[in-house]
Amino acid sequence: MDNREIVGAGVPDRPSNDSTPLPPTCEAPKWYVDLNRDEFVAFRMLTARILGPLRQRIPTLIVSIFCFFLLGGFAVYEWMARVTPYPDPVLVVGALLVLIPSLILCVYVPNRLRSQAAKQYDRSVQAGMDFCGELVIYPDCIEKESGTVTASVRLDERALFIETADMMVITAVGSPAIVLPARCLTEGMARAIRQAAERIPARNHRFIARVIPQGEAVTPCAPKAKPEELWVSTFTYTAEEYAVVLKGIIQQHFWRMAPLLAAVSMMAALAFGYDGKNLIPCIGYFVAFIALLVVFNLVLPLRRVKMQAESLSAHDLTMQVRLDTMMVHQKLPKGGQNWVLWCDVDHVYEREEFVEIVHNKKASLFIPKRCIPDLDAFDAVIKRCRGE
Repeated sequence: MDNREIVGAGVPDRPSNDSTPLPPTCEAPKWYVDLNRDEFVAFRMLTARILGPLRQRIPTLIVSIFCFFLLGGFAVYEWMARVTPYPDPVLVVGALLVLIPSLILCVYVPNRLRSQAAKQYDRSVQAGMDFCGELVIYPDCIEKESGTVTASVRLDERALFIETADMMVITAVGSPAIVLPARCLTEGMARAIRQAAERIPARNHRFIARVIPQGEAVTPCAPKAKPEELWVSTFTYTAEEYAVVLKGIIQQHFWRMAPLLAAVSMMAALAFGYDGKNLIPCIGYFVAFIALLVVFNLVLPLRRVKMQAESLSAHDLTMQVRLDTMMVHQKLPKGGQNWVLWCDVDHVYEREEFVEIVHNKKASLFIPKRCIPDLDAFDAVIKRCRGE
């Protein structure tokens, strides 16, 4: 624990109409919060609606319904006008197909996200992760310190504050989220957290409902042995290396989006290219729409990679990576930090210039090989951490 001034930590609850600050010498219990399985799943669904794939549900639903009625209307009109003896099967099938994206986002994706969140919580607990920790509010950041790891979010323009009736969330890109369930909060704690969140720009506040504190006492968990640190390195990417990293990130994102882009192109092709007689014009429209989406989602971002990498300072390109027996830690000089449990690491590849750690089936950490003096020893560390 450093010597920065602590704001709110250990302050006892008082009636909400009493705003007089306590003298700094007042003693009070520490604040402890935890997170159970249901709350973790609820948090993941909340962030999916605000920041993740579920934020596109309404636009996708509107587009799908519009295309459904457009194609279905054409089929019914031709049939009623006796242009065709029966509803055009191509239009009917097309109308049904355009509903698929909305069904995926409204039914399949939420169920999959819930299942993945529950499994991730179980894996984390089995790996030794402790979700119970002490909450400390500093003038410039909020921390939750557990026996295994410390989550810290800086209160600046990169932070996001979310408040619902069930929880408060403080998160930032590149940092683990601090989730504060209403079950663990008191009125005093909620008030102190809102005061701290005032340092976050108002545009980064998402207010859904005022939290309803339940004030359940949280008993600190028994102290656990700290994970053993096995490897640590602080390095600075060169502009060329970071360009390679950015290209990998862009390509991974594009391939994750490819099924959705193909579905959107198919709907647009049917809506603009089908003339009620044949599907040949739809092929041209499909190629045109998919090419346009590839240009905007892959080609143009890749063209900007070199310029983006060269515009960053050495400070921005610096990262610290620590490997211990529980997880991979990433820390940026601006205060961002993140970690990945070894149980969530899918593969570790040795590339020409990097060692790539692929995790959660969708993201990668690139460590320059020039920063690894002994590749054999590093390989032994990876095998030990992964239980191989």
